[in-house]
Amino acid sequence: MDSKNESTAGVNIPGNQKNTVFDRKSGQVFLNGTYENEKYLWNKDVHPTSKEARHWGAWSFFAVWFGMTIQVESWALVSVGYAFGLNWFWSVASVFIGNIVVLVPMLIQSHGGTRYGIAETQLTRSRWGIYGNWIPSIIRGSIGAGWWGIDTWIIAEVVGAMYIVSTGHVGSLLTSVENGSANPFTIATVFPDLFWGIFVATIIIRLVILYFAPPTGGQKVLKYFSWIVPFVGFIGFLILFFNIMSAGHWNFAPIMAIKATVSGSAFYYAVIGLVNANIAYWATMAISMPDYTRYAKSQYSHFMGQLTLPFLMLGIAALALVTTGASYVIYGTPVWDPVLLAAISLKGPIIYAVLFFLLLGVVVVNIFADTVGPAYDFSNIYPRKLTWFRGVLIVVAIAVIIQSWSYYFSAQSYVENWLLTYGALLGGVEGIIIFDYAVIRRFKLELYDIFSSRGVFRYLKGVNPAAVIAFVVTMFLVYPPSLLFPVTMNQLYPFQSWVFQNAWVSSIFISGIIYTILMVLWIIPRYQPQLRGSLRRGYASKETEDLFK
Repeated sequence: MDSKNESTAGVNIPGNQKNTVFDRKSGQVFLNGTYENEKYLWNKDVHPTSKEARHWGAWSFFAVWFGMTIQVESWALVSVGYAFGLNWFWSVASVFIGNIVVLVPMLIQSHGGTRYGIAETQLTRSRWGIYGNWIPSIIRGSIGAGWWGIDTWIIAEVVGAMYIVSTGHVGSLLTSVENGSANPFTIATVFPDLFWGIFVATIIIRLVILYFAPPTGGQKVLKYFSWIVPFVGFIGFLILFFNIMSAGHWNFAPIMAIKATVSGSAFYYAVIGLVNANIAYWATMAISMPDYTRYAKSQYSHFMGQLTLPFLMLGIAALALVTTGASYVIYGTPVWDPVLLAAISLKGPIIYAVLFFLLLGVVVVNIFADTVGPAYDFSNIYPRKLTWFRGVLIVVAIAVIIQSWSYYFSAQSYVENWLLTYGALLGGVEGIIIFDYAVIRRFKLELYDIFSSRGVFRYLKGVNPAAVIAFVVTMFLVYPPSLLFPVTMNQLYPFQSWVFQNAWVSSIFISGIIYTILMVLWIIPRYQPQLRGSLRRGYASKETEDLFK
């Protein structure tokens, strides 16, 4: 192991942590030296971020979230409340509550990235084991692949809408809407052969672009795109809002008068589902945020920047719900898909501008959130053989196999079959992550051992049995048996349907509690005897305790 001297004011600790430095002023930990002997666990790209590279401020994180929230899928999600029989108030409340809830684990996970300067994949080694971290990576990558498929559908939908408008077939769309077919599948029904041709063509074009311009080579262009496109997309949404409200003579009364059509237990069932759908919508980011916060200059920076998330989603929720409510009044059915709504309501050249703005937003999110990250998740499993582009091919293959775009065809399927289904998966992963870092370790961990094949995070042959057992048991308890096995039984125990409807919340607490019990009674005494402490004050090695004194 070769050591390097860095100009970091702090405290050095002897032993395994001798190259670990804690900067008391910033509250951040730095790791000096290189670890060439750990070829599977370490390379320069995954080494903890240097002090000079940790310069992201609150505005940088605000920009990340502004770019992520201003997209077609966000608009569609916050608009489906009407389709579930809720009025505008409970639709907005579900969005805000869901985003407040998901912000909690997001900030806890972000704390680890900021303090230790490492990405999610490396941080996860402390919970799942130095080799077991590929399990949540596959889960996260597969869900990203699902979103990749949905993005592809929306891109094809936008291009198809442009063709329908240019050939004067908008009347066919209006007829479908009047007959109650107002969803993302509607545009595909007008010229199905052409639509699927566009769908395949968009996949091939993006693969060619990604092959010749990987993220390392096209980073500068992507950076400028990420700053400009969200504002352009926001303009498109504003134009759509002003157009629909003008058609409705800016009369908010009919929108506010839309009553909830569900009551009693059905009402609570719908609200719980929508709250958890909103949590699941950002649950992948709640896991992935260390990929960004490893560059934060302080805990304050990422905290203040991310604190805007619920309010950004509240803003787009208000815009989308009023617009969708107006479409309900005008067309007799809630048109929650902004692409379809733009195609049937806008006139003249402005329709092409709005559709193009929406297209740009989807493409940027597709590249940044649903291609780059998931591809790295798969390539990191076996980096010697799986290049980043081969990871991209795996992403595309998974999206095609599961046909994830089909979940986007209706509000019911989008929420129940997609968001709640994968929300339970991610809740199980995040329960282990949050309870380990916040409850068991109290935000302290042995940074050196993240990159050591013989350190405290080796557990059982590189895998933490507590994480695997807690996750598997949680999935068995949360998912209805018919989703896991070829059986017709819909419930394993009474009220399991409510547990699944509360998917993410149920999973995070079940997995977290099981994991904590297993860690305290079994894993720490057997595989991490050097850790001292209790649940009251947390567990850490003597060296780590000395580091933070």
